[in-house]
Amino acid sequence: MERVELIGQIESQLAGRGELTERRVLDGDGYFIDGHLVVAVMGSDLCVDVGRDDWDATLASDGVRPLLFADLPVPGWVMVDGGSLSSDESVSHWIETSLARR
Repeated sequence: MERVELIGQIESQLAGRGELTERRVLDGDGYFIDGHLVVAVMGSDLCVDVGRDDWDATLASDGVRPLLFADLPVPGWVMVDGGSLSSDESVSHWIETSLARR
C-alpha cells in the first residue's frame, strides 16, 4: 500500500474514536488518540504496538519485523511492511491490535 493511501486509511479508521492528532515520531508520522500513540507511518511501513506478551508470536507473521531504535529491538513494537498491507482489512487489523492495548 502506498504511503498516501495508508495515511488515508489510518485517518479514516481512527476518525470518531477520540481526539485524533498527528505528530512526528522518530522518522515517521505518529497517529494518537486522546494522547496515546496508536500507529506510526515510517516510509510506507506501519509501526504498531502489539504488546510484549504477543510480540514474539507477531514477529513470526509475514511482513513483520521488530521496531529498531539505535539498532536495538523495542519490545512490544513491530514494523509491518507496507507491501503486506494490501487491503483496508489488513490496515484495520493492525489498528485494532494497537487500540486493544489501550
